[in-house]
Amino acid sequence: MVSHPADTPTLPVDVLRALRSFRMIVRSIKQHFQHVQEATGVSGSQLWCLVTIQAQPGIRVTQLAQALGIQQATASNLVESLDRKGLVERRRDQRDQRVVSLFLSEAGARIAKAAPQPVAGILPDALERLDPSALAQLNGLLEQVIGLMALQAPDGRDVPLADA
Repeated sequence: MVSHPADTPTLPVDVLRALRSFRMIVRSIKQHFQHVQEATGVSGSQLWCLVTIQAQPGIRVTQLAQALGIQQATASNLVESLDRKGLVERRRDQRDQRVVSLFLSEAGARIAKAAPQPVAGILPDALERLDPSALAQLNGLLEQVIGLMALQAPDGRDVPLADA
């Protein structure tokens, strides 16, 4: 049987408009992180780690995870990859050897200093610039959309967008 255009369901105009906006946001995020990777040699989430460590020398992994809004295991994996690249240094506390503080190596500091802006990504930057009441409204609407989705990935809340 031959399919006819009239047989194809069409979405309401406002749904298509919202869908196009999500597509544009996702595509723009991907392009930004591609630019970051090309300019620095590290992923967007790795760069955000570097800049956060630069701003808070001696930060611990748990504090880094909180600053980035990610799980501690995810932060540990990011630090491990940065350590393998020679971009961060882990130093044990003299008094308590269990405590490990993070610092940038010279190479890590060079990358952080030359990082393309905005370091946290274009979406967090745009969200920070929203009026607080508009941001609260957006958060409420996004929660509604998530609630209506048949398939949800709650673990995705703690994955950096650069790694999603």
